[in-house]
Amino acid sequence: MPKLGLALSGGGFRATLYHLGVVRFLKDSGALQDVTDIASVSGGSILAAHLVLNWDRYNGDDASFAAASNEVVKFAQFDLRNRIVRRLPLQFPLRLLAKLRFLNGRNHTPDAILEQYYKKYLYGDRCLYELPSSPTLHMLATNVSTGALSVFNRNGLYVQHRGDGGGQSPEPIPGQMATIARVVAASSAFPGFFPPVEMTAADLGVRDGQFPTEYFTDGGVFDNLGLRAFLWLKQQGSHFDQVLVSDAGKPFQILSDAALGVFGQSVRATDILWDRVWQLERENFSQEKGFVFLPITESVELSEDSSAQHPVVQAEVQSIRTDLDRFSELEINSLAQHGYEVARKLCRQNKVLGERPLPDSPPWTPISTTEPSAKTTEGDGPPGPAASTRWSRQLRGSSQRRVWSTLLDWHDWPSYLYLTLAFVLFFYLPLQVYQLHQKSVEQEGIIQSITKGDADVAQILQLAASDPLSDWTSEEVQEKSQPTEVSFEGIELLSHSRIYDLRGWYPDAESKGQRGHVYIRDSITLQLLTSYEGDGRVTLQVPSRIEELQFRQPHADPPCVISRVSEPVEVYGQQRTIYELEYDLSQVPAEEPVTIEVEVIGDYPKSVRAPLLTHAKTDLISVWMLFPPDRPYRTYSLVSYPVDRSESPRVMHNRYAIDHPYGSLIGWSVVNPDEGRVYECRWTYD
Repeated sequence: MPKLGLALSGGGFRATLYHLGVVRFLKDSGALQDVTDIASVSGGSILAAHLVLNWDRYNGDDASFAAASNEVVKFAQFDLRNRIVRRLPLQFPLRLLAKLRFLNGRNHTPDAILEQYYKKYLYGDRCLYELPSSPTLHMLATNVSTGALSVFNRNGLYVQHRGDGGGQSPEPIPGQMATIARVVAASSAFPGFFPPVEMTAADLGVRDGQFPTEYFTDGGVFDNLGLRAFLWLKQQGSHFDQVLVSDAGKPFQILSDAALGVFGQSVRATDILWDRVWQLERENFSQEKGFVFLPITESVELSEDSSAQHPVVQAEVQSIRTDLDRFSELEINSLAQHGYEVARKLCRQNKVLGERPLPDSPPWTPISTTEPSAKTTEGDGPPGPAASTRWSRQLRGSSQRRVWSTLLDWHDWPSYLYLTLAFVLFFYLPLQVYQLHQKSVEQEGIIQSITKGDADVAQILQLAASDPLSDWTSEEVQEKSQPTEVSFEGIELLSHSRIYDLRGWYPDAESKGQRGHVYIRDSITLQLLTSYEGDGRVTLQVPSRIEELQFRQPHADPPCVISRVSEPVEVYGQQRTIYELEYDLSQVPAEEPVTIEVEVIGDYPKSVRAPLLTHAKTDLISVWMLFPPDRPYRTYSLVSYPVDRSESPRVMHNRYAIDHPYGSLIGWSVVNPDEGRVYECRWTYD
């Protein structure tokens, strides 16, 4: 009974499907059962592991073979790489948590997702020791840690180490507990996209001291044909009548003179390196006795096999991409057919199977199709391109890796998540920003309209956006011995507005210099009635419980003289320092309203009260208070009481009250307040 070896090269799903056609030919010729050892790399390992785990099904009748191979075909249609790409952004938060030692970081990498898909759809949760003894499977991976080739089989792991003379000696590690899915992931972890697969002592099922943690990547980095495994087996005393090498290596592509970017240069350098490794392995073993190569680059002429695909189709099949993206039915059938027809040609040519009769039926196709045969270009139905022409044109596009066109898939749930995010980021949020902008423009227009009709609002907006103490220059304050007798006979007070700005006041500071100041701005609108008999000089008095106040006039008109009474004066039973502001209104016509404004700053001690005293009858009073963002008020109340405190405070009957939601602004107003009363705001802090 002949003893055959089978080497399945790397090359992504292109290799998997090409090898599937070769396996089908061996099955149809009765030679598959003679295979005793299989060596595989990368895409070849994807098929090889499934092949040996389902050996009886692949060697059974056509229905059993179809059922087993259909699992691989469906996996090639699964869009594996793009599914992993879509899940990578979702892994970043989990990997961040892993760095904080909340999760196992290795479970959230591209190769971990690859392993999970292998386990779910092809191999289950099975370990190396569960592989059959015949045929024996040897899966190759490159040990990144040592820079040498490693072989996984049912006995465990064999790690080659470089000897002093340049040779390599394998070191056996009894790692039979490594899962098949993890080993295939290591064998097919294409560098650049998949990081090296971590293998620990726990993964292999050995004690910690028996194996240090090492990392493995695609076996094609060292040997993309799997031939080194057979060289090693022969050194161990194994004998093979023939070793069939199913080589799905992609022919090297000559580029145009177009300049490459940084990423393109890196990819190109990798392609050159892999092509060179492939050439060296071919050169080393092409003359080795007992090795028969079945390269995908081989063309089968119609004169040699009338049932073969037309050469124009075969030429395009040889250039199909080598990734793990979704493969179409045409790509799947064309690759499997080509593997079948090349294996039949070269086995017949090299008499690999001796005098055994070879099948002469049309090449096997994994997926049934109603398309007409592609073997000829004449007589294929109505006028128009022949089937071979159509297939060739379609396959020409298969030579290029697709990125953006395959980024989303309606059958994969992360696509809907990204579409939702894209909708939010590129439509909903811009729409909200636009609507917010429109609303702010409308509100700005409303505010501008309000400010034109209410000077207080305009002043508050201006004050909130500035620091009134930044350019403060105090007015000169004169001294006088006695206060002036004040009379408002013939004077009508139309409004009195006051603003308290507490943003520069730190009442809890230890020293006076650190306490800052309270800023007060008074605006009084009045008019001289026709019954007024004075000289036009109007005096306003400011009783203060602190001695030092600083004044500033925002406007020079009407002119004002500021004085301070030298000695404190008793006001309603309390000692107060009296400041007087004398305005010259002699040039103002009777019945013409005039507004006088004054700014005051003072070093006030800690207080939670802001009073406004009405000395004369006034039509309207209003008070605004600005609090610092870091010291907002918590609650407030509005009360009024007589100046002489003859009555208890009562709730103020205000026209309106404004309560800022963040505790930074209070505003209130009273129409026709009573003369000789104090209207006061009281507040609390957190």
